[in-house]
Amino acid sequence: MANTDNLIGVRNLGLAIADPFIGSTASNTAQILEVTGKGEVSVATTLTEVQLGIKVQAKTATAVQEQVAQRSTAVVDVLRKLGAKELQTISIQLNPVYSYENGTQTLTGFEGLNTLQFELPTNQSGAAIDKAIQAGANVIQNISFTASDEVLQQARLQVLSEAVKDAKAQAQAVFSTLQLTPGQIIDIDINSDDNPRPSPLVSNLTADRVSAAASTTPIIGGSQTIEASVSLDIGYSPNSAGTLALATDNLIGVRNPGLAIADPLIGSTAQILEVTGKGEVSVATTLTEVQLGIKVQAKTATAVQEQVAQRSTAVVGVLRKLGAKELQTISIQLNPVYSYENGTQTLTGFEGLNTLQFELPKNQSGAAIDKAIQAGANVIQNISFTASDEVLQQARLQVLSEAVKDAKAQAQAVFSTLQLTPGQIIDIDINSNDNPILSPFVSNLITDRVSTTPIIGGSQTIKASVSLDIGYSPNSGVILDLPLNGSQQIA
Repeated sequence: MANTDNLIGVRNLGLAIADPFIGSTASNTAQILEVTGKGEVSVATTLTEVQLGIKVQAKTATAVQEQVAQRSTAVVDVLRKLGAKELQTISIQLNPVYSYENGTQTLTGFEGLNTLQFELPTNQSGAAIDKAIQAGANVIQNISFTASDEVLQQARLQVLSEAVKDAKAQAQAVFSTLQLTPGQIIDIDINSDDNPRPSPLVSNLTADRVSAAASTTPIIGGSQTIEASVSLDIGYSPNSAGTLALATDNLIGVRNPGLAIADPLIGSTAQILEVTGKGEVSVATTLTEVQLGIKVQAKTATAVQEQVAQRSTAVVGVLRKLGAKELQTISIQLNPVYSYENGTQTLTGFEGLNTLQFELPKNQSGAAIDKAIQAGANVIQNISFTASDEVLQQARLQVLSEAVKDAKAQAQAVFSTLQLTPGQIIDIDINSNDNPILSPFVSNLITDRVSTTPIIGGSQTIKASVSLDIGYSPNSGVILDLPLNGSQQIA
């Protein structure tokens, strides 16, 4: 077995690739493992991109447009004074509003919405949002973070290297289990992520800012994730010292000198068993990921934003004191609220929702949820459990080995029953599960902790399958009886 560090790019002089256009094959037909490695890199963000709206209702289209124009002008002036970059209007909408009564549609007014987009350094974006709302903005549509172009380009190169390393590790797990010797890399496909995921909004309030900045939305940029995958077709050959037998340990990967793989253009047929083995590994979870919301309604957008900021500040302060990791606001929403009476739509106020996400060791998460709710959170959106990245990576390699063993056992059962002699592995496909199954929420009440929500994490499941194409030939001297149409034919 070749060493992992030497797996990639080492030439196997005995491996020849058949040319399908010349009608013949080399002495050794190419045997290929197809493997895809994935890489992920996180980089620090420095800019925040914000989309804010100005929504207005009035009796006439002219009145709507005048109010939208006035308030948009005030918001734009504020943002320009704050040094906002890439300031632009990304949409302008004006639509009629109808009431419906006794099956009759009646025009009651018009509604307009202007949406502005801008960029600012992350440490300035919270105050900019608050001042824009005070100036007349009343809808928050989207907030995201990004790194500089230079940082993103460096990360794209780094993530390709990580993807290749992952492909090497997967290939070693399969080759080692099958007792195969890796050869040349026959083909390489790079599948970069051209659109890195924007970083979610991250909130981090330090203790010395609680009183001074209680009415300012605190925003600190998190990381941005860049992903890529690299697919390798790796040639391989069996270990030369192997001897083929029906024993499980020697079933796979040892060459039968009498087995020939046919060229499809010269009229002979290869005999192949196609078998897929499945593996499943469960690992203990150590972290709980929680999503909590702070939802507020008030008469004005400014009042909503101030209350959300104050309560978010209190919740974040509690979670920081508890040592919460990966604390971030994954969404900020601000929208008008309408009532509908006698078929008429009337603006009654505004609603804001900030959603925080954080991680804690699972034995601490119950108390954290309780204290966050006491501090002002009033929505629990999701709870899930996960293992560490290191444990998950080890499990992904282990599950590949388990899938190969399952394929070997299935192949032996078929070959043994049919009295066939297994030969070379002609093709290997790895079908990893890219989305490990998250552990469900499990609740277990302990009597001496009644006042604290008890949370116990379960296990996380990782699955994969490996498909093998195995050549075979019948044992010499064996007569195989197969029933055919009620009679028997002797081969």
